[in-house]
Amino acid sequence: MENNSFVGSIPWAVAAGTAVWFGLMAFRSGKSTVLWSIGGGLMGLVVTTVILGLGQATFIPFSTQEIAPFRLKVAGLAIFVVVCVGWLFTGGLHRHLLAFLKPPSAAPPAPVVPAKPSAGSPKQY
Repeated sequence: MENNSFVGSIPWAVAAGTAVWFGLMAFRSGKSTVLWSIGGGLMGLVVTTVILGLGQATFIPFSTQEIAPFRLKVAGLAIFVVVCVGWLFTGGLHRHLLAFLKPPSAAPPAPVVPAKPSAGSPKQY
């Protein structure tokens, strides 16, 4: 019988790391840190659990030596997918992406100074 405790701990570690990552991104951009942390943690937990579960369901080991390398590959795939999806979800928090989307600012126009009437001209009422 194999031990699944290693597989059971991976989603929680990825969720904690994703929550910290989303929280730091939100803090830097001045958004709600707690909400972004909770959302990032949940996203990391769900995505990692689904990928590890699908990997476990499709894997039929022929020997016990194949289990550990397969689990490491699936864990690496899960972390890669979490990073990619997290990068997309935090796109609004990236400063360099927002700066790229803004049009370049031109020099402000020179202020127009109104002409002063000469002293010899009659005033109109």
